[in-house]
Amino acid sequence: MSSKILSLENRFKFEVENKYLIRLHDHGLFRLITLNTEPEFSRVTKRIFFHSLLNNSIYQELFFDHYSQKSEGKHGPFLIHNLTEKDFVKIAEEHIKNEIIQIVSSPKWSCPPISKKALTEVKSLLDIFILQGSVSYFLERCRDFNSSFNESKVYEHEWSHNLSSYYEYLVHDPRNFKIHMLIMTYE
Repeated sequence: MSSKILSLENRFKFEVENKYLIRLHDHGLFRLITLNTEPEFSRVTKRIFFHSLLNNSIYQELFFDHYSQKSEGKHGPFLIHNLTEKDFVKIAEEHIKNEIIQIVSSPKWSCPPISKKALTEVKSLLDIFILQGSVSYFLERCRDFNSSFNESKVYEHEWSHNLSSYYEYLVHDPRNFKIHMLIMTYE
């Protein structure tokens, strides 16, 4: 009798359903990446949720302002081995939309303001993809990365310095077996 033992990151499959981009201005981009999950994934613990996602190749990607690139062991400006479920802080449904609107509409150093058209598009997407019953998380490590007080910023890898700011929210929609990654990058 042979039994096949799968690691957690290989136990659950993720599939990119859609990638949607909104150009905020010349130096900022809003990404919505929707992943399909398996029905069993809606019942996992927070630890298994993040262990499975972080260690899956679909999550390992560098994000720049104008493009992205698959890169094993990296995600945005961070190294995967430095990220854990504790870095993702649960955020209430009533706060996530306001936080994201605040981020995209607040002034950024050497960046023009967001266009009204782009702001309307972001608001519309948030209304569509942040549903009642979803569980939302903010990648807390973004705060340190984005801090203007962090003059002696230590970049985790050679591509981190390409971003001046990085924001990431994950919205898990267990009823529809989806994870929505909301990522804002600024150069």
